[in-house]
Amino acid sequence: MSARDEAVSAVSARDTTANPANAAADSTAPPDARPWSPRIAALLFLAAGVAVLGWAFAIPEGAIDQDVGPRAFPLLVGVGLCAAASVAVVQAFRGSDPALAEQVREEARLTEWRPVAALLALLVCYLFALAPCGYWQSTTVLFALVARVLGSRRIVRDALIGLVLALAVYFLFDRLLGIHLPPGIVRLAF
Repeated sequence: MSARDEAVSAVSARDTTANPANAAADSTAPPDARPWSPRIAALLFLAAGVAVLGWAFAIPEGAIDQDVGPRAFPLLVGVGLCAAASVAVVQAFRGSDPALAEQVREEARLTEWRPVAALLALLVCYLFALAPCGYWQSTTVLFALVARVLGSRRIVRDALIGLVLALAVYFLFDRLLGIHLPPGIVRLAF
């Protein structure tokens, strides 16, 4: 018996003695059973990369002769997605160490979902507040509230940091690049 097999046996024995429900589940599961969700996610990731490449090739060439045309960035993103997805597919189908898989399952069980739900709710509220309230106002509030959800207790400091960052991005896009962001309730003098 190899050292790896002994380690797996020790982990299995520890799990079955600590929780009898694990013993019943382990005896019915095939030895190389792996969850399908990572495989499906990796394949969807690869499909997204292929779709981006397809859309990139559908973009017409530029009207003038140039080294970098309108397809360049979408092609770069598509190739990057396909490369990363290929690695994910190989890892998902190759399998993993059973002890590591058990550790991942335990960490997933202990995941705190309340902050995730709160962040999702904040993003939805931000989406609806952006146009009527304005970019820099909504972003300042979002930054402070996200910091609060993630554990910060210094709300004034977080709001000031959010304000500085939001105003910097607003100035960069709206004033320098000419990409207009929603001005909102309070219009800036500069």
